[in-house]
Amino acid sequence: MPAGARARFVAARPHLLAALAAAAAAAIFIPSLHFGFLAFDDPMFLASNTHWCGLGGEAWRWAWFSHTGGVYQPLAWLSWSLDYALWGFDARGYHLQNVLWHALTAGLALYLARRLLSLAQSSRARDPGWMTEAAAFFSALVFAVHPLRVESVTWVAERRDTMCGAFSLAALLLYLNARRPGRPPGPLTPTAAFLLLALTAKAMAVTLPIVMIILDVYPLARIGPRLEGLDVAVREKWPLFLEAGIFALIGMSVQDRLHLGWDQHGAVARMAQSAYALVFYVRKSVWPSGLAPLYELRPPLHWMQGRFLASAVAAAAGAWACARWRRARPWLSAAAAAYAVQLLPVSGLFQFGPQLVADRYSYLPCLPLAFLAGAAFRAGLRRHRLVSIAAAVAIAAALAAGTVVQQSYWRTSAALWSRVLEVDPGSSMGQLGLGTALLSSSRVSEAQVHFRAALAAYPDCVSDQDRLAERFAAGDRSSAESVRLSHDVETHPVCRLARANLGAALAMGGEMREAQKVLRIVAAVSPDDEKSRINLARIEAALRGSR
Repeated sequence: MPAGARARFVAARPHLLAALAAAAAAAIFIPSLHFGFLAFDDPMFLASNTHWCGLGGEAWRWAWFSHTGGVYQPLAWLSWSLDYALWGFDARGYHLQNVLWHALTAGLALYLARRLLSLAQSSRARDPGWMTEAAAFFSALVFAVHPLRVESVTWVAERRDTMCGAFSLAALLLYLNARRPGRPPGPLTPTAAFLLLALTAKAMAVTLPIVMIILDVYPLARIGPRLEGLDVAVREKWPLFLEAGIFALIGMSVQDRLHLGWDQHGAVARMAQSAYALVFYVRKSVWPSGLAPLYELRPPLHWMQGRFLASAVAAAAGAWACARWRRARPWLSAAAAAYAVQLLPVSGLFQFGPQLVADRYSYLPCLPLAFLAGAAFRAGLRRHRLVSIAAAVAIAAALAAGTVVQQSYWRTSAALWSRVLEVDPGSSMGQLGLGTALLSSSRVSEAQVHFRAALAAYPDCVSDQDRLAERFAAGDRSSAESVRLSHDVETHPVCRLARANLGAALAMGGEMREAQKVLRIVAAVSPDDEKSRINLARIEAALRGSR
């Protein structure tokens, strides 16, 4: 090959590999284009909500001021508005945009891995360029085709992960470019702009300024072993910290009413959950078996259980090892710190929602683990090239196969909730979800079984509902006991929804009198449940007409 052509090929090689990583990410998730919307937040965000539809001014205003579902995600709303303008309610178009965002993130992951692996090399022992690029490509593949990515990519309602991921990686690349060793520091305005885009997609990006501080320590070496230069590194990033702080406050304000209270989920329980999360995502990254759409958190959390104690010991041991080897293996400490920092908002300390952990939470935090896999591959190429290549191919193929299998659980609502119960047979939310999916398919008797199973998990809540309905019927709505019962019922939404759905299922099965009894209780204790009130009115009208 002529020298000029060879030089052009070498220059274009990273871009070709980035395109190949993006293509692999898209190809592995193409099956999701045949999936529909799911009875798992998709109705709340999309099907039962028309404010976001279209690209007009009203949709734009609503996107920027809405916090439906307890999340602030204006850019995600606007992306769905674009889908609606292009496809209407055809789910294929919505899945396609998810896949394209993930493909973009995979390509950017290759560029970021290449930059970090290059910076991590010592000046005395530099690997050939192709070796670093091969390692970066492997990092991008490990990230892009891992089964942990399925929830973020295949679930329409979770598009905010893929959008936030793409803008976050762009912000990090721009930061590394502005702080390239051997050159005068450049402006951080482009970095701030892409951080803002990431934050408006999902507040998970609030930790990025801290990740940049970690990069200042290693591999940029702008902060010394005794924290020399830390003050400069922090001061120059004040606009980034300001952006992150504003969105952190917004996120906490819109989520506050949905948090588990500290009376239900105290400090010790939250720390135990955080330690479990730290170990869970590492373990599932290495061996991604038993993944599920939901890992239900059932308070009170008993932190003395073996899995929580073992996780706390493992997390403490990992922290000790990173501190012990921080000078000999700074790459390990930097990767571990970036992983832990990015996981902090969703680790349990700021508990939001009914999940103990969630596969989607791994989307950004587990990128450092993929980069470590690339570094290990490059180290292997130096010693045993053929063995390392064969192992990398086998790992990528195994991960891709696992992703194909994991996607199949997201093809329908019934498949999704069946998978939840397969992994956790005691999940009351799984029982409720599967019952709801079966009811929508007119499998009434099967649905009733699952609704009753969900209610059986909350015997205290059922009795509280009965007592509260009696008090309301007697005109007692303001006593201390009624207020307490109302609070207890409100904190168990699965119980309330299971009873409401059971009433609907009984009516569909022709058991009108029993359905009337159930729905009268639901209507009394949940006056905002408009669907149950309508069902009750129809049942009572039918019963009057049959006399």
